[in-house]
Amino acid sequence: MLREVQEFCRDHHWMKGIYEFLQAWGPQKLESMRGCPVKSYAMLVSCLNGWRARVSSIPVELITKGRLLRLSCRDIQVEMESKLVGIRKDILEQIQNECRSRGQQLITELTDFTKAFRTINADIHALTWCSQKLNEANERYTELEERMEYTRSLCELVRNHFGVFSAENEALDISLPHTWESFQREKSQASGFLLSKRHAIAPKLQRLTAAALAELEGLIGKALSGPFMDPAQEQRSTESQLISLERQFQNTASGLSELHHAYTTFTGTEGPAPSIATLGCPLPLRSGLGLRDLHLG
Repeated sequence: MLREVQEFCRDHHWMKGIYEFLQAWGPQKLESMRGCPVKSYAMLVSCLNGWRARVSSIPVELITKGRLLRLSCRDIQVEMESKLVGIRKDILEQIQNECRSRGQQLITELTDFTKAFRTINADIHALTWCSQKLNEANERYTELEERMEYTRSLCELVRNHFGVFSAENEALDISLPHTWESFQREKSQASGFLLSKRHAIAPKLQRLTAAALAELEGLIGKALSGPFMDPAQEQRSTESQLISLERQFQNTASGLSELHHAYTTFTGTEGPAPSIATLGCPLPLRSGLGLRDLHLG
């Protein structure tokens, strides 16, 4: 009888490893897998499937010769099978949630890029915005592509290893590659358009910058000469005129900053920014000169 029990235990010693895994499993273990390589999910699911098959093959009971001992395995079998099914279900739910959240977030980001590329026109504001988004897209391209491939791999994992796929995830699996293709196409077209306009944009910006600097110099010269330097002038009138000059100066100065930003965006150079200090004036430089008049055909 003892020999029969020992032999049974040796034949089913593998159950110990599974049982220890099940006892150690919990929400924290599942959460720690979030964002892990897809193959790690696949390996775990394969293990769970194999373990469940082995556990289900355990004899319901062992009755020794002479019927001296009856060893029931039913309770442990039911408990282990239930936990294995529950873990598999939890993993499926987490993967599906990952597919949805990652896919929706990526689609939102790609759509934002695509909208910027599609709104490109000859207006300098649109060109600058599009150029900024294009630079960002180029810098993040590898990251975006990896996220897209990872999300699609998660969706494929659900389809191949669980045999279930919700309508929402099915729609996402179709929408994501379509959005990615649109992003790539619009990115390429925007890049070509900006490249064709660059030869006209840079000189135009340089001319506008020179005009803005000349205007600032003129305003400084005006403020430091004529009636403004005459103490005999009526104070209130002089102060009002100076305030008006200051507004005009600040508007032109902020426009100069925007022109410099546009130039560095298009050319990719980081030359010294034009500053009021170079004009011998301590006033700060802010952003926004009237670029609304700059249009390129």
